[in-house]
Amino acid sequence: MSGYFKLVDAHEGSYRIKLVAGDGTLMAVSTTFETKQEAAAGIAQLREIAGTGPVIDQSRDADVLGEARNSARKAAAS
Repeated sequence: MSGYFKLVDAHEGSYRIKLVAGDGTLMAVSTTFETKQEAAAGIAQLREIAGTGPVIDQSRDADVLGEARNSARKAAAS
């Protein structure tokens, strides 16, 4: 089974979106949305971002990963 979005109740009548992997692993939890309509629009926006958004690596070893990518690009260009 592929992953899915789960719409859940949050505090004070608001809603959250949970992104769940196909194996049931919770991958992400959204901010709160005041209405179901806003949550549905949030799901549409998440789908757009997930499909087209770049990865911005701000982890402590980002420089190591960047060096590896540069080395792979140089090797491919040769």
